[in-house]
Amino acid sequence: MKAKVDPSLIIMILTILVILAPFAWFAVLSFKPEHLIVRDPLSPFTPTLDNYVSIFTRYGFLEATQYSIIIACLTLAISLPIASLAAYGVARFPFPGFRLFIIFLAFCRAIVPAILVLPMFDLINLLGLRDTVWGIVLGHLAWSTPFNILLLYSFIVEVPKEVEEAAWLDGASRWTTFWRIRFPLMAPAVGTVGIFTFGTSWGEFLFAAAFSTTAIRTGPVQMSLMMGQYHVAWGALAASGVYWSIPIIIVSLLFSRYMTRGLRVGFR
Repeated sequence: MKAKVDPSLIIMILTILVILAPFAWFAVLSFKPEHLIVRDPLSPFTPTLDNYVSIFTRYGFLEATQYSIIIACLTLAISLPIASLAAYGVARFPFPGFRLFIIFLAFCRAIVPAILVLPMFDLINLLGLRDTVWGIVLGHLAWSTPFNILLLYSFIVEVPKEVEEAAWLDGASRWTTFWRIRFPLMAPAVGTVGIFTFGTSWGEFLFAAAFSTTAIRTGPVQMSLMMGQYHVAWGALAASGVYWSIPIIIVSLLFSRYMTRGLRVGFR
């Protein structure tokens, strides 16, 4: 009797292959000399690190990495406390029309980021934050915070509040209850939101390109400079894509357990 193959397993394997194939191809091209990529991408070659060297010596990826780390960390450090407090307030102290507020948050996430560029550009100019780290951080906060509030809210409403009420009966203030009791219980959801926020800021291009010209360039902006009107530096582009993906892959693997748990509970 022949063993039956689960169709879902086949679909999962095909999906993984489709997702990993472009990255694997880019990884191969990143070690291939530039002239061979243009002439014959499928030809055999001797691996070289020239493309990785060029992204640092020619395209300024060391400075771009520093700016991207600063921007992503600032976005994370500001967004998480704001989103946590906002989500807790809406979940535990509902106000008239709070359901419309939740719908509004979902609508904000559905908006195409390009729609926000012009009003955000005028606001950042008015505040004198153009060509600064804080201007880009403000754009990233405007895009990521509504989703963070929505995800944390969906997690908090699923958790019984009897533990908080017991703390209140013991004399703990609402502020103490939140930080010492509720916030630790939110660790899986906070970890999930943190990974999404950092990853979104790390790979964001539109706001970083619009709110800064030459003073501050993040990694994705530097990658765009490799594509000219008449020439594309395929080797450097492949190397930069692989290099830029490594931190997100490492963080996702390290915290995958918490991210899965946070999503499962948050969207139950």
